[in-house]
Amino acid sequence: MTALLRIESVSKTFPGVKALDRVSFEVESGSVHAVMGENGAGKSTLMQIVAGVLRPDGGELIFEGEALHLRSTRDAAARGIAIVFQELNLAPNLTVAENISLGIEPRALGLFVNRLELRARAAAILTQLGIRLNLDARVGDLTIAQQQLIEICKSLVHTPRLLILDEPTSSLSETETTLLFRVIANLKAAGVTILYISHRMREVFTICDAVTILRDGKHVRTMPLAATDQDEIVRLMVGRDLANIAKPSDHATARPIVLSVRDLSDGRQYQEISFDLRRGEIVGLSGLVGAGRSEMALGLFGAPAPERGDMTLDGVPVKIGSPSRAMRLGIALVPEDRKLLGLVLGLGVGSNVSLAALARLSRAGLIDFGAETTLVGRYIDRFRIKTPSREQLVGLLSGGNQQKVVLAKWLATNPRVLIVDEPTRGVDVGTKAEIYTLMRELAAEGLAILVISSDLPEVLAISDRILVMRQGRLVGELAHAEATEERIMALAALEHATSAA
Repeated sequence: MTALLRIESVSKTFPGVKALDRVSFEVESGSVHAVMGENGAGKSTLMQIVAGVLRPDGGELIFEGEALHLRSTRDAAARGIAIVFQELNLAPNLTVAENISLGIEPRALGLFVNRLELRARAAAILTQLGIRLNLDARVGDLTIAQQQLIEICKSLVHTPRLLILDEPTSSLSETETTLLFRVIANLKAAGVTILYISHRMREVFTICDAVTILRDGKHVRTMPLAATDQDEIVRLMVGRDLANIAKPSDHATARPIVLSVRDLSDGRQYQEISFDLRRGEIVGLSGLVGAGRSEMALGLFGAPAPERGDMTLDGVPVKIGSPSRAMRLGIALVPEDRKLLGLVLGLGVGSNVSLAALARLSRAGLIDFGAETTLVGRYIDRFRIKTPSREQLVGLLSGGNQQKVVLAKWLATNPRVLIVDEPTRGVDVGTKAEIYTLMRELAAEGLAILVISSDLPEVLAISDRILVMRQGRLVGELAHAEATEERIMALAALEHATSAA
């Protein structure tokens, strides 16, 4: 095959950071080419250069034999290059059809939006992807997974020759991921070349032909995936051996119950949920996206409170009507969307870490800044948060370090129960291993942890027990020793409808 894209000695520097350092490799026409590396390795920066979002400081891009000089994503689209960003870029108050054609709406008489053509265009793309969505549904009312699929639909409005997918499955269920893989295979068969950025090793080996490894802004190696294995890729990515993760305990069921939930319901998204969470155990909560997992977790945190049901903490009946009440009782929640719900991006790392614990750090309404400094320093060290200072804006950190900040923020409240929703979404393999190890350490210290994850290998790796939800109800519980991906999916997928009205 010939090279569709040649990246030649591309460099990019931001204030104080060399994001890319003379990166060079080729992408063969008609291939699915993975780009892998830890958070901060330069993957997204390079993809934004290829897509016209950023301009390189040095080097050159050669596309279809000609030099690329892009000033915007519109320039890139005109050349046949499209990108689907990891972070959603949708208009929540507009409809599905309007978002798919956002900025490139078909016009009638050159003035007015042609609604019939706009809807027909959206319907054709949704049909191509095999997705059933109401074209008139407000995007802000959809799940994150459905919004991610709409982002992919947007990229296909003008059939691209090169499609860049940056962590496209980070919010998708197994079923939706399988659907995406089918779409990628169809695009590849039609001659579309795909650059695929992902931290999920299994995905890369499932759909990709070749892989490029970046580390610290430099090109490490490009090779066919048939010529390598997961262990070699991890070594090339991180440049070190990863810590071994402690195995789930065989004795968790003998420990005291911290949280007991009976018949919890919100009347819509979850019904009659009952389970126990014990001291020092990690319970995984699995199920397809849309099964009600996140909504139930928010209910436990009082955001909003469930309509009915009973809860006890350490044997004492409690009513949780708000997040502030949950925090006072010792329940902490790390949300799925860390940027929207977990962090204040315009504040520094230190301010974010101490934010949820300010009541404990205050005396007579005044913050004890000495105690705050000590607390922030302790958690930055323990969580190995990579930041030049505690004043660094948290929005400028890598995704993995942002996730560590959210975890630190809630651990600083000294909770009895920690609920973590998608703990390693968009996180590289090195940071993922660190988070797994950290959760095991916290469990060993007596913390009761509920982990919600769409990543089945993750659930199997860290859980003492696994609960499975389907269509708003708990439908099964598996001990670690008896759990397999097949058994979890059999419980999660039975009678499950993947469409949305």
